[in-house]
Amino acid sequence: MLCIANMIIYGLKVNISTTIIGMVKKKAAVEGVEEIVECPEYLNNSNVDQFDIDGPYDWSTTEQGLIISLYFAGYLVGMFPSGYFADRFNTKWVLLACVFFNAVLTIVVPMACYSINILYTIRFLTGLVSAANLPIVNVLVGKWVVYEEKSMWVGIIYAGTSLGTVISILTSGWIMNYLGWEMVFYIHGILPLIWCIVFAMLFADSPEQQKYISEEERQLLVQSYGHRAPGTASVKVPWKSIFTSVPFLALIVTNCLGNFSWYFLLTQMPLYMNKMLKFNITSNSTITCLPYLVNAVTNSILGKALDFGRKKGWWSQTGGRKIAVAISCLPVSAFLIVIAYIGCNRMVTVGLLCLSIVTSGAIFVGHLCNQNDLAPNFAGTLMGITNTPGTISAFLIPALVGALVETGHTFMNWRYVFWVNVIAQMTAFATFMIFGSAKIQNWNYPDGKPPTEA
Repeated sequence: MLCIANMIIYGLKVNISTTIIGMVKKKAAVEGVEEIVECPEYLNNSNVDQFDIDGPYDWSTTEQGLIISLYFAGYLVGMFPSGYFADRFNTKWVLLACVFFNAVLTIVVPMACYSINILYTIRFLTGLVSAANLPIVNVLVGKWVVYEEKSMWVGIIYAGTSLGTVISILTSGWIMNYLGWEMVFYIHGILPLIWCIVFAMLFADSPEQQKYISEEERQLLVQSYGHRAPGTASVKVPWKSIFTSVPFLALIVTNCLGNFSWYFLLTQMPLYMNKMLKFNITSNSTITCLPYLVNAVTNSILGKALDFGRKKGWWSQTGGRKIAVAISCLPVSAFLIVIAYIGCNRMVTVGLLCLSIVTSGAIFVGHLCNQNDLAPNFAGTLMGITNTPGTISAFLIPALVGALVETGHTFMNWRYVFWVNVIAQMTAFATFMIFGSAKIQNWNYPDGKPPTEA
């Protein structure tokens, strides 16, 4: 159910990144100004109209960037309070509300488009209610996953983010092509309501309260090392210890900078493929979604491999997290540098963009589950704190791209964005390698020390 919840939230997060291509009017040529057209070899009389759809709205590239980025502004604003409340309230009902209001706000998007300011508001509110998703998942992992299998199950649960992206991007292209862009939001908004009904009926907040598991399963979860019991909601948050913890401060930096390439590819790859490489909407959505499908599998395999290596004594839990962070930072940095300078080479660019998505997706078994490593009892609060700056890139990048390409989609303009991502990823890598940790911190416990030492 958590995997499907991630599918829904991420699917509704990214559908507009593809759909907006078909919502805006073609940019009219300015008389007397020569327009720079990159990769003209991919244009001919038969496919010009196919790759550049003429939609109903005359939005500038800056306005288009804001439509995408304001979701993440709401996400950023809501992250800390939702993380704090995820630790304090019944997470079942918070997650249910998160998915339900996402669905409703998605359904009203076509009606909101007639006023761009109303659309801005809807996008902001959608991000605001989505913010609870990751903190809640972190809390529930502490309740429902045994320590020895944490990396594997985190990989499976977060595979939903990739699968949701795949389904959203792929179906957005198909639905828009055959039924029109409005139906993307209606169909994507209605289907999650089925999940809401099933989740409300069958799922409980913790193993202690769940009816549909055996007593043996319940005891296995409850007695697991680092298990988060229901009573931890009343434990006082050790704010001073949290903000003087070196591993936690390193996690804040890593979360802030290590998300850059993931959000860049998530929100801007469809635009780059369409405007620079001249892929039409159907081909664009198909190619864009494939690496996310691969990522759903590779993350689960990576999580299983990290658990296996730790059990064999090849590396510690900290070593496993650092391996995942390295995978999410180093390859994508190299790939983006190459893409920035090879120009119109479609085959190589598409291959490297796909590999970038697959490798950068390791964030979900790297720093994005490190909050639960450090303090299972405060995983929601920690996720709220760390993912607030972690969302800055998602808000900044669409707006930055929109501003840079206002004068035209050129490789020179896009190159600046690629380098911003590379610098951010390398800084995140260096920070976590030096200061990062996956050991449960003493401030996780009410008495400041593990129960075995009490």
